[in-house]
Amino acid sequence: MTVKGYYRHPTVNREQIVFVSEDDLWTVSIDGGNAHRLTANPGMEAYPSFSLDGKNVAFVGRDEGQLDVYVMPAAGGPARRLTHFGADTRPVGWRKDGSALIVTSDYQQPFIAWGHLWEIPLEGAAVAKLLWGPAQGISFRPRGNGVVISRNSFDPARWKRYRGGRAGSVWVDRDGDGRFDVLVRLAGNMANPIWLGSRIYFLSDHEGVGNLYSVTPDGADLTRHTNHQDFYARFASSDGRRIVYQSGADLYLYEPQSNKSRRVPITLPSARPQRNRRFVPAALKKIESVSLQSAGHSLGLVFRGGAFSMPLWEGAPTRHGPISSARQRLAGWLADGDGLVMITDENGEDSIVIEDKGKRRVITGDFGRIRSIHPGPGNEFLALTNHRHELLVLAIENRSATRLVHRSEYGWISGVAWGPEIAGVRYLAFSAKTSRTTSNVFLYDMSRAESHRIGETVFEDWGPSFDPAGRYLSFLSVRSFEPIRDQHFHDYGFPRGVLAMLIPLDAGSPSPFATAHRVPRPPGAPTAEPDSGESGPKSLEPETLAARVVAFPFPAGDYSSLRLTRDKAFYLSRPLERATGFAVEEAPIGAKLESWDLASDKVETVAEGVIDYTLSADGRALAFRTQRQLRVVPVAWKDDRSGNDKAGRETGIVDLERIRAEIQPGAEWRQMFLEAWRLQRQHYWSETMGGIDWEEVRDRYLPLIERVATRAEFSDLLWEMQGELGTSHAYELGGDYRPVPVWSQGHLGADLVLDRTTWRIEHLPQGDSWDKTQASPLAAPGVELRPGDRIMAVDHQPVDAVVSPNARLVERGGRPVALTVRRGREKAKEVVVEALASERLLRYRDWVNGNREMVRDLSGGRSGYIHIPDMGPEGFAEFHRSWKEEVDRDGLVIDVRFNRGGNVSHLLLEKLLRERVGFRVTRWRAVYPIPDDSPLGPMVCVTNEMAGSDGDIFSHVFKMRGLGPLIGTRTWGGVIGIWPQQSLVDGTLTTQPEFHTWFNDLGYAIENYGATPDIEVVDLPDDYARGEDRQLTVAVAEVVARIEAHPPTPDFGDRR
Repeated sequence: MTVKGYYRHPTVNREQIVFVSEDDLWTVSIDGGNAHRLTANPGMEAYPSFSLDGKNVAFVGRDEGQLDVYVMPAAGGPARRLTHFGADTRPVGWRKDGSALIVTSDYQQPFIAWGHLWEIPLEGAAVAKLLWGPAQGISFRPRGNGVVISRNSFDPARWKRYRGGRAGSVWVDRDGDGRFDVLVRLAGNMANPIWLGSRIYFLSDHEGVGNLYSVTPDGADLTRHTNHQDFYARFASSDGRRIVYQSGADLYLYEPQSNKSRRVPITLPSARPQRNRRFVPAALKKIESVSLQSAGHSLGLVFRGGAFSMPLWEGAPTRHGPISSARQRLAGWLADGDGLVMITDENGEDSIVIEDKGKRRVITGDFGRIRSIHPGPGNEFLALTNHRHELLVLAIENRSATRLVHRSEYGWISGVAWGPEIAGVRYLAFSAKTSRTTSNVFLYDMSRAESHRIGETVFEDWGPSFDPAGRYLSFLSVRSFEPIRDQHFHDYGFPRGVLAMLIPLDAGSPSPFATAHRVPRPPGAPTAEPDSGESGPKSLEPETLAARVVAFPFPAGDYSSLRLTRDKAFYLSRPLERATGFAVEEAPIGAKLESWDLASDKVETVAEGVIDYTLSADGRALAFRTQRQLRVVPVAWKDDRSGNDKAGRETGIVDLERIRAEIQPGAEWRQMFLEAWRLQRQHYWSETMGGIDWEEVRDRYLPLIERVATRAEFSDLLWEMQGELGTSHAYELGGDYRPVPVWSQGHLGADLVLDRTTWRIEHLPQGDSWDKTQASPLAAPGVELRPGDRIMAVDHQPVDAVVSPNARLVERGGRPVALTVRRGREKAKEVVVEALASERLLRYRDWVNGNREMVRDLSGGRSGYIHIPDMGPEGFAEFHRSWKEEVDRDGLVIDVRFNRGGNVSHLLLEKLLRERVGFRVTRWRAVYPIPDDSPLGPMVCVTNEMAGSDGDIFSHVFKMRGLGPLIGTRTWGGVIGIWPQQSLVDGTLTTQPEFHTWFNDLGYAIENYGATPDIEVVDLPDDYARGEDRQLTVAVAEVVARIEAHPPTPDFGDRR
């Protein structure tokens, strides 16, 4: 059986092409035909590169868990691992004599994706770094000593028509004398330079679509050689005779002699095993939602696009809806507990499915992207919220009665609860944003179709909940202002601001917390049960509810998910904890599930590490999830901490292994593609989609789904489709990939060089000795190795010119390692160190320390230095760590190069905008400023093309507000923000550019352009070769000149 596959990453040598398909390497004639599979390894293969003689193929593999480089015979055979970097590494070329492979890698770099070039010998272990700075491509002059490299030449198809500061550029050293110039300046994104004959070829999209171009070595005579209009030309490579590249799912061969390009017709003799049907057990962390049947005896679950209903411990699970071709979401029980309601996209848009008494009904309509669904009492109505910030009520039997209850201009509807019927009127409670900074609870009268806001628009109130008897309405509110003092700076915050609130619905009922109204009882008497009446108030006056709001009598905290039963209030409570970073699949830490007993006035901990929970409609059963278990228990349950983790009625643990979801990968990928396309259409910041015909984009890319055979190929297709937006932040991350080995690469936190037959320590990066993630293991107490010392063996295995220490450190990350070392002529000894799983933090700390020392030296100690690596929690912490030390210096260099973005730029700019209005002068201590922690003197900001997103914003606002000159290169240019929360069925996270940034001075102009420096300084390849940081050097000179022009420290005069 032969099929047309999805072909990527081609390389050519004479009559053969090697390429990637089905995550393996294949070879085929340049004339096409049936391809031959070269690899069938456990990991994914990518980026093959023929050796110059055509005998070997180097490639990137994940066969040992890391993105490292392997080499194998071109005719097939075992592969040999060449690199042990444990970093993002891929081949980009070969030495002219063919003795070494050249790779780009962020190995030993302080920042991810900052790839530099390395020579990797085919024989021997002594790798060598090329000193031309960051580069992702290289090609040598065929005759002579010239070389051409590319910077920022990432795949242009992932952000089409990109014009920001990180657009790919090509640099040429025409004569091999070490002097580089920009080859040609085009308003486009360039990649994959190839010096072929007397011309230099490259990919560029400066005319709107990625195609193959060339110029002479002096940058003249620009010529286009291909004319692709539908898909970008990508991943071009050459053997010095021809150029091969990818476009769409096909490979093309360009012949310079004829100046023609042709598609290579390839078929694969493959059964495409990764498209085969398979069955996946329900994994707790992959369960999308859990719903309890109204009486608490069954569950409704959503897993892998399927809705499942199942008794807790008896019977068998039932799957509802199509398999893989459509997605079911938000499955819940109808109020009577006999049927299910869920969302499906089987008709191409979100529709509502009701399955009741053996019948399945699909309700279509313009519902938008449904975010939550809430069945009403009596199976008469459904309430639903959507991405348009709307609350809709749908009459199940009478579609004409569907109504728009509320729409907020400021945010999504954040809580919906059906209430009791009072005096013949059914009420619906919900919470909605009422301004940018406030939200309120509303009560909707179903009879009059009127909403009543509870309280003024002062606080953030959300999450309403009625008790089953209809006596109370509860909600959460951010209305506690108890300042907590900061331990580093003169500042206060309100980290515990949430109060649990309650309203007695009956105007004549006292607060359940008012002890004065309770029945007297003697000491030792049992606690009186709360009012057990099953009926609520006889009438309701919504306008009076705000006056009866009372707070639960426990302290303010970080609470969520407040819900009422007949005699308890349940809620999640989180302790103060460190802010999390940018991890896509970062596991929730979990909270305490606590309950407040309305009779005894006591808080009890029900369970810890809880991710979420739900209650049955009758308020008698409780289901909650932790990282390890799903339990369903009575509401009076308490954890006996026995450690019994056996599923069953005794423990309440539900055996999710009973669910096996059938998956048909081809159908699932198609559904995921269409859903990702819809999500962009629904959430993109402008309804015009930036002028893109979005339906045409779908129709152009969708047929390629049939050629996709692996999850990695689907990812490539989805990235390219979303790239058509020509917009920042259109990402696809995560997903269900084929399992691969995960063997951690260990690191010693040192620069090692081969010295004859042993490995000498050349440099030890300087980190924080008190933090082992930022310290070299070789400098640890009791080890204390130093430059010049030699490593003879790792775990008693020798290291030499053939086997490097890194090669002995596979699967040693985070583990103790025995090193045999020698100092000078001393006797060899053994030391034990804990190898690092990653050197990134150590290399970053060393880089910052080196920059600060350089600024001190160049400024004579007058200027401080602060680097901000991102605008998230890490960057916020790093800024304040340095701020404490540097703020009182005469000037400041603020460095936002390589800033990854986030959302705290405004918080940091507030600090920089503080103006010293005076000083406090004392007798015994040095003067200190008013206000505290305000900068003393002039500032400059150094930035580069690797600063993006909120790093773009910081750079531009620093310049716009006149804080000082912006120095460096134009920034990334990506300021349409995202709120990552839309997951596809296999856990893939897609992001939609939702929040554009408009500036008073430039409007929308920063997007796809970047912040322009006042003083442009490009760090040239020549500068890197000399070990110079010209951007930082110019920044220090500028701040020193400003200090000298306007000395910041005043003369305090005579104290008399």
